[in-house]
Amino acid sequence: MRARAALGMLVLGALGLFSAVPAAAQDASFGCKVLLCSAATSPGWPSIPYCVPVMQTLFRILAKGGSWPSCPEARASGLGYEPYQACPAGQTPVQAGDDAAATPTEVPNGNLCADLSKPQQDCSTDAGCRTHYPTTPRAMRSEPHFVDITTENGVQRFYFALRGY
Repeated sequence: MRARAALGMLVLGALGLFSAVPAAAQDASFGCKVLLCSAATSPGWPSIPYCVPVMQTLFRILAKGGSWPSCPEARASGLGYEPYQACPAGQTPVQAGDDAAATPTEVPNGNLCADLSKPQQDCSTDAGCRTHYPTTPRAMRSEPHFVDITTENGVQRFYFALRGY
């Protein structure tokens, strides 16, 4: 009950920021409900009974090829996809199969992390010496889809999964 009351206050406050006329949470458009629920933290949307059906409906829409709903009073980016976790500091995401003789180029959704500051020579082949870079596999994200939500406090990235929808 406290979580529901907190969400109601969050929705009312957020809608108050967007418009001069106060509105109740149930009066918000579906896109604004999605935006407010996805931006909820401490607790997140799964812990807020009001948000669970809203977000489940959203995920079914997205899983069927639909788009992120709009909220006229707020700004959200289009749907994005990042299958891998970020590389550790100082490493660059690259894709397996890059030519080992050339410096790999950054591929944002590449499946490996390379340390381009540590070139290594391999002279064990008949083709002569080749330069390669140490790589490690990138960890997969459990929630690879995202939307960037812009608020007065900056941009917040909301990650989610569409498995099971």
